[in-house]
Amino acid sequence: MWPVLILAAGLVLTGCSGGIDDATTSGADSGVAGPPVQDESGGSAEDVDTALPFAPEILDREVITTAEIRVRSEDVTRDAERAALLVDTAGGQITGDVRGGADEQQTADLVLRVPPGAVSEVLSGLAELGEELSRSVSSEDVTTIVADVDSRVQSLQASLDRLRGLIADASDITDLVTLERELAGRETELESLQAQQRALNDQVALATVTLHLVAIRADAVVDDDSTGFLAGLSDGWNAFVTVGAGLLTAVGAALPFLGLLALLGGAGVLVARRRRPSGAPAAVESA
Repeated sequence: MWPVLILAAGLVLTGCSGGIDDATTSGADSGVAGPPVQDESGGSAEDVDTALPFAPEILDREVITTAEIRVRSEDVTRDAERAALLVDTAGGQITGDVRGGADEQQTADLVLRVPPGAVSEVLSGLAELGEELSRSVSSEDVTTIVADVDSRVQSLQASLDRLRGLIADASDITDLVTLERELAGRETELESLQAQQRALNDQVALATVTLHLVAIRADAVVDDDSTGFLAGLSDGWNAFVTVGAGLLTAVGAALPFLGLLALLGGAGVLVARRRRPSGAPAAVESA
């Protein structure tokens, strides 16, 4: 009986093996996807999406650009208008304009907003308005800050949507009050984040250029006739006037005292004359 059982077991195993092979073959013939077949170049014979679902997103760089330039101008009002025209041509705008002084003391401080790609061109144009005194340009990468704010805004918006759904389904007054209080707090936080988001986007979209215009001051001009005869005569006259004014001041200050001394002296002379005897004896000559 044992030989019969062994033979039956062998037939069963052979049938199972054949069934597996047939299933594999029939699966390939029927179009069921099997393991990818490598072609001669080493690649896959069929298109396979190799992108990782958790691959980090490549973010565009978000940069805030600021610049400052100081220019000495012959005509501050005229050059301020030229700066405005230059900014308008570059696709920007003026957001600040503060002016002061007059004539040789006039100044103007302009805040210009221009596209980041036009900063170099605008600075070159501003430098040609007069004599460039100083210039500075700086950039700040805020990519991670912008991404963080955007992510928090999206999360808060989703949270608010869920809270509104819970409020709509709430039947208990206590739960309703608690949910509405939480909703109000998150709405305030969302408004703050959205304001920060708008400010960041505005600073990234337009660079800030501050222009300082200063007039050519009269005391900065060098006098070529500062030496020579005329210059010496002028200096001598100025010295004479200064000394004369000092003497006149001293005399004016002494006059009250001189008048008092004159009065005292006159009184002394009168007293002396009254004390002198009227008939003084004549001197006797010796024989």
